[in-house]
Amino acid sequence: MKKEFAIITVLLASLAAFFAGRWSSQVGPQPAMQAAPATVAGNAGGEGHAPAGAGWAPATSPTKGNPAALVTIVEISDFQCPFCSRVGPTVKKITEDYPNDVRIVWANEPLPFHDRAKPAAIAAMAAHRQGKFWEMHDKLFANQQQLTDENLEKFAKEIGLDVAKWKKDMLDPAIAQQIEKENAAANQVGASGTPSFFINGKLVQGAQPYESFKKEIDEALAAAKKLAASGKSGQALAEAAFAERDAQNGAKVATYFLKGDLPAADAAAAEAPKRPGEAPAPDKDEGPATAPPESQEIWKVPVDVKHDAIKGDSAKAQVTVVEFSDFQCPFCSRGAGTVTEVEKAYGDKVRVVFKHNPLPFHPNAKPASQAAIAAGKQGKFWEFYDKAFANQQNLTEENFDAWAKELGLDVAKFDKDRKDPETAKKIDEDLALGTTVGIRGTPAFVINGRKIVGAQPIGVFKAVIDEELKKAGDKKGQGYYEECIAKGKVFTELGDTVADLKLDGLPFRGPKDAAVTITEFSDFQCPFCSRIVEPVHTAWDKRKDKVKVVFAHFPLSFHQFARPAATAAQEAWEESPEKFWKLHDLLFTNQRELSEEKIDALAKEAGVDMDKLAKAKADKKFDKLFDATMEMGTKAGVEGTPTILINGRKYEPTGGYTPEAIGSTLDKLLASKK
Repeated sequence: MKKEFAIITVLLASLAAFFAGRWSSQVGPQPAMQAAPATVAGNAGGEGHAPAGAGWAPATSPTKGNPAALVTIVEISDFQCPFCSRVGPTVKKITEDYPNDVRIVWANEPLPFHDRAKPAAIAAMAAHRQGKFWEMHDKLFANQQQLTDENLEKFAKEIGLDVAKWKKDMLDPAIAQQIEKENAAANQVGASGTPSFFINGKLVQGAQPYESFKKEIDEALAAAKKLAASGKSGQALAEAAFAERDAQNGAKVATYFLKGDLPAADAAAAEAPKRPGEAPAPDKDEGPATAPPESQEIWKVPVDVKHDAIKGDSAKAQVTVVEFSDFQCPFCSRGAGTVTEVEKAYGDKVRVVFKHNPLPFHPNAKPASQAAIAAGKQGKFWEFYDKAFANQQNLTEENFDAWAKELGLDVAKFDKDRKDPETAKKIDEDLALGTTVGIRGTPAFVINGRKIVGAQPIGVFKAVIDEELKKAGDKKGQGYYEECIAKGKVFTELGDTVADLKLDGLPFRGPKDAAVTITEFSDFQCPFCSRIVEPVHTAWDKRKDKVKVVFAHFPLSFHQFARPAATAAQEAWEESPEKFWKLHDLLFTNQRELSEEKIDALAKEAGVDMDKLAKAKADKKFDKLFDATMEMGTKAGVEGTPTILINGRKYEPTGGYTPEAIGSTLDKLLASKK
């Protein structure tokens, strides 16, 4: 399941996502402190240039605020992330309201599906070498939709940089390496999306309101004053403060981002936690590939020469590029541009096949696909394709008709064809096909059966295509393509391995001795988990006399309110099943507003005994249960949320997570039990 929601990420991001940032979750007299050198402009809110060991942050880290501040906020951010831009005014207000007590340390985490994030980060760090990081920072966020190479140089001129030196520094591999290390380190410490903040070691994720930050800052400030009174100052105080608020992760954050002792990027990435719901990351986020992706896996993606939109000569082509795309996805627009480059470079040797993959959170994507199919019935699919991607922000019914006229279509037939049930059926077939071959986000490309995920640069495509041309020799045409994919992989709904699940004590609904058990590993703060509630429970409701649904708590560490919500829900279960399921629904319905206070209010609304809940929280009554459940899930192959197992086998429906698809699987299993 988690793989399927990789879309968004982003969105996450994304998830996107988040997919969210890609995922939201959660912050007297000055004591004597270690003096900062005169070269640090922190007191004026400027940029720090402390030599290593003199201040609290490494020489490579941009800083803002009083270098002797008791509270340090490590801001982990991405210049192309809209949520990072949105939180900017909040960060500005923090520096204004806490001029002596708070300072900001910047760390880069350019997300792989933001193609201009890393170039922007390099531009900012090159500006940092001339003491102008924050000026460039402001320019980049103010012009977030226009981070072209030309504009980066324009911004450099506008903020008064020595442009020749800046351009030279942009090419210095040390800057790119620094960013890669920061990115990998951010992943390792659980900064599972952008923006993420560590406030004296305490993680706050997402573009949270000012009040959320203020609460954490005030708590951190009170604790830091006690440390200062005990004689700690400067770097020692900072490290102690980070470790005190989070002994394990906070201490690691301090080591990485305050001391500058960053791990090797590869090592940090290997230890990084999975990001549930995040869009699959490309192998690289910029620049040409010097070698094709290592995976040689072949996926079975059939091409229907009669009904698919195809550009190129199917009789002559030796390489088939199948493009799974969404007309409203900005990354698909970039991918389409790369496909055009491929066509120019290879001519008749390559054909392009379009498969529709409109994402559910893009409301105009499916109507655009329907319109494109209708245009295709009059021989104008690719012309409409170009119109749609060129006008991605204006995918309206009025424009569809206007473009049909511009393309010389019979508009009455066009309107009839796009409303034809067969048109919707074609889109559903493409979506189902994508699921069977592991297409979890857009854009995705399958080249002679080999998968490329994301809006990759032309070099990645060329590397794979060149390899496939060598393999083809003199072979060509649809027949050769079918030979390429004949033994290709497809996903099956239920995994082969049966996990040993011990579900005692966990909330459930349905008969205890049900023939079929759905185990739902879930997190109340995960946006992707909230999306499966309706289809899973609708499918269950129609079979509730024979099927059991178990809620297996899997509160992720980077979701600040996931465990408190789980605690309230488990307390509700111990009081009665009715209270649990009522609170379950309330928590998911109010997911974006979760806080300690909100969870308590929802628990009270569900009828939970608040005195018992307060004691459960104070005693950490259910922590052992949660830890054991998460360990059990991990052993069963749960890498993120949501993950569903049916009778102990991981479940990923080929038809998507719909009540019909889930119900079909349940019916097959129930029939097999007779």
